[in-house]
Amino acid sequence: MAARRVFLVVLDGVGIGTLPDAGLYGDEGSNTLGNMAAQLGGLKVPFLTTLGLG
Repeated sequence: MAARRVFLVVLDGVGIGTLPDAGLYGDEGSNTLGNMAAQLGGLKVPFLTTLGLG
């Protein structure tokens, strides 16, 4: 059976940590995905886990 719906989620703006030069750009402590997980009590992202995240 062919897929009837496709959900496309663009994650290019979801930070997963801070780079060493983050202070130069005012981005110290940026970790969008980690902060969301902390606020929500964890995230269930099995597909991203298979890709190595988590």
